[in-house]
Amino acid sequence: MFIHSFYALFYIFEIKRVMSSSIKLNMREQTVLASIIENFVHTGMPIGSKYVATNSNIDISPASIRNVMADLEKWGFIEQPHTSAGRMPTGKGYRFYVNSLMKIQNLTKKEKAHIIDSLERVSEDIESILETASSTLANISNQLGVVLAPRFFEGIFDRMELVPIADKKILIVISIKSGLVKTISIEIEKSISRDKLHEVAHIINERLHGLTLTEIKDTVDFRLKDVSRGYPGFIDLIISNAKPLIDCFSPSDLHIGGTSNIVTQPEFHDTEAVRRITGFLDDRTIMLHVLNQEGDKESESDDDFFQTIRIVIGKENKQELIKHCSLITASYHVGSISGTLGVIGPTRMQYPKLVSLVDYMARALTDTFTKKH
Repeated sequence: MFIHSFYALFYIFEIKRVMSSSIKLNMREQTVLASIIENFVHTGMPIGSKYVATNSNIDISPASIRNVMADLEKWGFIEQPHTSAGRMPTGKGYRFYVNSLMKIQNLTKKEKAHIIDSLERVSEDIESILETASSTLANISNQLGVVLAPRFFEGIFDRMELVPIADKKILIVISIKSGLVKTISIEIEKSISRDKLHEVAHIINERLHGLTLTEIKDTVDFRLKDVSRGYPGFIDLIISNAKPLIDCFSPSDLHIGGTSNIVTQPEFHDTEAVRRITGFLDDRTIMLHVLNQEGDKESESDDDFFQTIRIVIGKENKQELIKHCSLITASYHVGSISGTLGVIGPTRMQYPKLVSLVDYMARALTDTFTKKH
């Protein structure tokens, strides 16, 4: 179904080995760090040297492991929450793991089938498809699933329709060539006949058809300034009300699934953590900024394929409310325009599995839109 296999994704992460921290860890140090992170993700408890020795394929003594752990802590890869406790990974540790140590864990056949079946069962309505995608991401990841609608402003204008819905109220319908449609209703000062609305729409479509919405936004005044037919003032009203549809995302463009998943995570049990995460979940504007933020430099790669997967860990996030979380996102496509989907959860997440999930969902969603539109 998909052009790139998960073997290609695994290969990209192998290439990332040369792009990690300036501190070079030897094989023993890498093995101990990976063991601490993977066991901490599994148990949620700080990991001690005896636990590493017992539960990992490491043929060294607990005393030697303690020496390695002391070095890892000195270099900032792990930390000790309190005296006599084991160690837990820091943001720097997670970043090194993701860039250099992580082995991608493929989805099971059952999980892949669940994704495909969920997307195929919904109607051709784009909003329904995106809502299903977010809930499916949440269901499989046990984290917060988020899907941001395609970047409407990147599309090519196809047509505008003006539909009377009440005596002094009309619906503006803007369609782009990928099949996406956006609508807004506006109030007008006096009633206008259906024929006159059709004439005004024809003028606008004649002048703007085939342009990108960004071009229209930047040049619409020039392109329509000499209009003599219809109601020039009315055309100005239409364009000024249509601009918000072209200009940017709105909270309604964001689809969220699994809110209960994230608030029940152990990391969010104390009062301050609950305040931060609920503040984040309640403010969709902040969530839009988070999904559109640029990745940390350590997350970047020269490889075009890897750039479709973005991992932002803990304090790499620019928004204060989410600095205790990690974000894994990918791009999907509807024709020539793209959207963003991903999962959000505590930094203690199963990165190898969730990278596969986000990647597969992005490809499945693109494939679904290709078939349905």
